[in-house]
Amino acid sequence: MAGIKINTGTIRLEVDCDGVKDEISFNPNDVVFMENIYRLMGELQKKKEEYAEVERKLSSNQDTDENGIPVNMKERLSLILDICSYIKGQIDGIFGAGTSKKLFGNANTLDMFEQFFNGITPYIQSARESKLAQYKNISSGNVMM
Repeated sequence: MAGIKINTGTIRLEVDCDGVKDEISFNPNDVVFMENIYRLMGELQKKKEEYAEVERKLSSNQDTDENGIPVNMKERLSLILDICSYIKGQIDGIFGAGTSKKLFGNANTLDMFEQFFNGITPYIQSARESKLAQYKNISSGNVMM
């Protein structure tokens, strides 16, 4: 039987979360995926500003308990957990349920998100540059099929 092969542009990446290996996939050529990524980037900027304001308020209280621990440590930790939960939920919404568990396990640290986004950015940029070059060729009359 004859067949066809379709390459949608899906990228599969191995993820190593503290020695536990798994895989994630995404398609930077997919319009809905890219809309969701751009939406998330905008939302993260707004959230960053909101969280920075809360952090400023929390940091303004320098009072400590008898052990030298800030009296608002619970609120500070809660803020970090809220940020982590929010970003994990957004990642799961874009990349599929359970993706954040594959990526981060049970960890809740802010730098892991930077590692993730820095890790996928080159793949997204490369795919977008390729698509832009393809569109430029079409607009100049060099149709590529």
